[in-house]
Amino acid sequence: MTGQHYSFRARWTLPVGRSRALDVLADLERYGHWWPEVRSVVGIDEDTARVTIRAALPYTLRLTLHRRRVDHDVGHLEAEIAGDLEGWASWRVRDDDGRRTRLDYRQEVVTTSAWMNVSAPFLQPLFRANHAVMMRRGQAGVTRMLRQASTAS
Repeated sequence: MTGQHYSFRARWTLPVGRSRALDVLADLERYGHWWPEVRSVVGIDEDTARVTIRAALPYTLRLTLHRRRVDHDVGHLEAEIAGDLEGWASWRVRDDDGRRTRLDYRQEVVTTSAWMNVSAPFLQPLFRANHAVMMRRGQAGVTRMLRQASTAS
């Protein structure tokens, strides 16, 4: 059975400049420190990590994320995704005013898990809602971490 295709979008605003935002997002191994749904991260090499994710719905995704591009000059980060989902994700990062950054997230993936493929006709709206919850919690977590870091320094 062919996997179900998903396109996801999100927009975040973070309380730091573009370079700091890119540094935080490029540091795959620290995602679990600020993103509640990221249950574990195991670094494979400098650009690759195995990530276990569990959001609001009771299922776990096991992914391998490979950072393929970090460009501070244009504010762009891209990663390949393999595992229970296959595809890619990217962040476009723009300074709002030097103290805040707007991030546009885009993800294009196909499910590889048999149970997700079989249940997609019925559960696709829940999978999309689950992703939205995860992204909101990710933004809240990274914002909290960045604010704590700025008050500690």
